[in-house]
Amino acid sequence: MSRIAEDRRNTWFLHDHGYAMGVVMGIIALLTVVTVGGFAVAQQTLHESVVNQRESQAFQAANGAIDAAVARLRLSGYRAQDFPMVFTRAQLGSGDATVTVTQSNPSEYVFTSVGRGEDGRKETIRLRLYMMSLYGMNMSYGSGFNQSSGGGKFNGNASVYGPFYTFDDLRQGENLGDSMAGGFGWGPIYIQGGTLDVKSGYLVDVGFLFVDPLQPDPKVVASGTQVIRSVPKMNVPRVDSAYLNNAYDQALAQSTDNIQGDPLVRTVTNSEPDPYPATLAPGASVGRYKIVDNDSTMNKSRTDPFVLGSTTASFGRPTDDFAWNHSTRTLTVWGTVFIDGPLRVANGLIRYVGNGTIVANGDVTFVNSNFIPLDPMLEGTGGDGKTYPNQRFNPDQVIGIATPGTIALSASTDNNDRNPDGPPTHAGAFFADKQITINTRVMLVGSVISQGIDVTGNNNMDLRTSPNLGEVVSQAMPGYGQQVISIGVWARQ
Repeated sequence: MSRIAEDRRNTWFLHDHGYAMGVVMGIIALLTVVTVGGFAVAQQTLHESVVNQRESQAFQAANGAIDAAVARLRLSGYRAQDFPMVFTRAQLGSGDATVTVTQSNPSEYVFTSVGRGEDGRKETIRLRLYMMSLYGMNMSYGSGFNQSSGGGKFNGNASVYGPFYTFDDLRQGENLGDSMAGGFGWGPIYIQGGTLDVKSGYLVDVGFLFVDPLQPDPKVVASGTQVIRSVPKMNVPRVDSAYLNNAYDQALAQSTDNIQGDPLVRTVTNSEPDPYPATLAPGASVGRYKIVDNDSTMNKSRTDPFVLGSTTASFGRPTDDFAWNHSTRTLTVWGTVFIDGPLRVANGLIRYVGNGTIVANGDVTFVNSNFIPLDPMLEGTGGDGKTYPNQRFNPDQVIGIATPGTIALSASTDNNDRNPDGPPTHAGAFFADKQITINTRVMLVGSVISQGIDVTGNNNMDLRTSPNLGEVVSQAMPGYGQQVISIGVWARQ
């Protein structure tokens, strides 16, 4: 090979070698960039994962705490002293959290849960919740209101202020009556298994209407009323044989314990002679002055009603669990009183004191007789957030009546004013397993619960719930402590 040819060959070799080296170095540089970039991406992903994990921990803590708070609420009801609720990391696992609550009206609550992760990051959840006691509402739990031939369940100038719960549709002309000139105020209204079918003007300042999601849209919803397509299920208590047997046993035990009221609640020893007062209630079995019976068995042995009022002679003393002062027309009831037959409340104004339940194993009739606490009712907040008189019960002046039959209000002595703050003609908790019939002009403050609420004629009937009745009503009432809870808006902030 010539010298010139060899030099050319070496030049080409060096050129190719240099090109290959450049390619290799370029690939190495590219791999370095890719590696460094991939590492950076991995680091960023890891950082975001850690952040998300910490945020997730805070969210999980906040969410777990609010679930626990709602569960406690379902179990024991709302108690201001329970808040703020503080949950530790040991309790929640993912972090710690604090739940606070604000009450915007007697049945609406806003829960705020602030959760904290391991590094102190926070997540906030707010939940709007609607809750009321069974005795913080009026209820007609029979399907279709058990419609009668009278043409409706609410007629005349009938008004319902406060929460109302019913099954099946709420319809004008069938279970409301074409002549109803009042309507539903404040609310909320719950219609389980049905919807609203009324003309305009029936809803007045009703904030929330809960209707069955499977039913047609409600008709003529008032401006400002929010429709929620979910209805909390209600397990309605009954005045059945089990309840009656338990009430009978309570009255028997409280007839001889020398303690005023339910011993589980009121542990103050009064001046009852042991084992019972010398003056018994008319018809009371010997030694069982809180049981009005013809024998010693719960068997409806009394066919004639036990009468309170009218010419009933005084019995007992104010310090006894069960007493009647004829001259002042004052009834005293502490704990459970059992009447093994019908009850008749008659002829004039009756004022009561105490905290208790009269259980009548028969129908209950009020004839020309008002039934109210001894002292005026207290001022309280209405369902519209405004303050009104005659809203709240004194805890030592609230009486309930329960029967497996019917309660009839007939020929009241006063007319009502058909407004949300007038003084009551009847006040307390009224539970009739069959039906409540109102054929008089009444302003009833408290709660009526029955399969059907039948108002006949042009009777200017008003039903108004009390914001504190569920807190102070006698524990002997059916379904005592039962809560209706519905979840509204949930937001993560």
